[in-house]
Amino acid sequence: MNSILFILTALVLTSNTCESVREFKVDPENNQFLKDGQPFRYVSGTLHYFKVPSVLWLDRMTKYKAAGLNAIQTYIEWNFHEPEEGVFDFEGDRDLIKYLQTANDLGLLVILRTGPFIDAERDLGGLPYWLLSNNRDMKLRTSDPSYVKAIEKWFSLLLPKLVPMLYKNGGPVIMVQIENEYGSYYACDYGYTSHLRDLHIHYFGKDVQLFTTDGNGDSFLKCGKIDNVFATVDFGPDADPVQSFIAQRAHQEFGPYVNSEYYTGWIDHWERPHSTATSLQVCKTL
Repeated sequence: MNSILFILTALVLTSNTCESVREFKVDPENNQFLKDGQPFRYVSGTLHYFKVPSVLWLDRMTKYKAAGLNAIQTYIEWNFHEPEEGVFDFEGDRDLIKYLQTANDLGLLVILRTGPFIDAERDLGGLPYWLLSNNRDMKLRTSDPSYVKAIEKWFSLLLPKLVPMLYKNGGPVIMVQIENEYGSYYACDYGYTSHLRDLHIHYFGKDVQLFTTDGNGDSFLKCGKIDNVFATVDFGPDADPVQSFIAQRAHQEFGPYVNSEYYTGWIDHWERPHSTATSLQVCKTL
C-alpha cells in the first residue's frame, strides 16, 4: 500500500512539474515560435515606457490588447535610469518593473530591447552623456575597454532586476534583443556584440530567446548577425516583404519570418521633405 501511494504521489508531482514548465523558443524544424511547446505567433506593438507617463501605462496597454495585440515591446534607455554616473533611478515614471508587471497582469507578453544603444530617436541613442565626459576618445558601440567596462557595470545592475520578469520565471518577457540595428553602424565589431550576448546568457541563462534586429538587406545583416542569436529584420510600408524575408533567411537559416519594427512612418530630417505614409500604404504591406 505504501509503495502504491508513493508511486501515485510521484506521478502527481511529475505531472505538476510538467504542467508548470514555461518556455518560449524558436522551433528550427518548423520555422515557428513555440510557447510552452505549442506553435505561437505574437503580434506586438511598441510602447516605450520612457516616453509615456506611468499613470497612462495601464490605459495604453489596455487599448493595445483591445486592438488585438498579444505583446508589446520596449527599449530600455540607459540614460533614463543612470542620468549621472552611479546615480540610478527606477522609481515613478522610471519604474521599469511596474511597467512589466502591468503588462503581465493584463496577459500581455513583452519583447525587451536592452541595448545598450537603442536609437529610439533619443540623444546619443539612449547612452548617457557622461560616457564621453569621462573619456572623450571612447569608441562607442565597440570593444573599447572603457566602454565595455561601463556596460558591464550597468548590466550587472539592470539584468538581475529583469530575471523575475522573464517568461520562464512567470513574467511576461519572451524575447530579448541584443543592441539595435548594429549592422547599420560602421564598426562591425563582432567581438563587441558577442560579448553582449554572453553577458545576457550569464545573467539570464541559455534558455532565454535572444534576437537581433537589422535592416532588410545583406549589408545590414552581415554585421548585425550574432552567432547563436536569432536574427530578424525591420522595414516599412514601402518595402517588399518577400525580398525583405529573403534577406533575413540568407543570414538566419531557420525560424519564423519576423519584422521586429514595422514602420508606420519615418522620422523627419532638417531641410528634408516631411515624411508621410498613408493608411492604405501601411495596411497594404501589413
